[in-house]
Amino acid sequence: MEKENNNNDNNNNIDTKFNLNELNNIKIKHNVILLVSKWCAECIPADRVWRTLAEERKDFTYKLIDVADPEGRRLSIDLYIRSVPSTIIDGKLSYVGIPTKEDAGELLF
Repeated sequence: MEKENNNNDNNNNIDTKFNLNELNNIKIKHNVILLVSKWCAECIPADRVWRTLAEERKDFTYKLIDVADPEGRRLSIDLYIRSVPSTIIDGKLSYVGIPTKEDAGELLF
């Protein structure tokens, strides 16, 4: 029995190393920020779309920022944002409202 367990452990280590190598090869192409507010009902589904896409794809970073936070206030002033949810990609306002998963994916190309 011990030999079988050792073989399984070795196989698991090989798989882990392979998976880590795959992750290391993924390049981050975009930085996505969703600007939201606590009172915004539409912000919840917009966040869900971006979180789902971020779990499926590993080629972009995703961050949720509230307009009430200092960083959120700065972004809304700098980018002249007047509505939430607003999607900012690579420092530019890219979408206002709730994107579909397909629309969100297209914004990343």
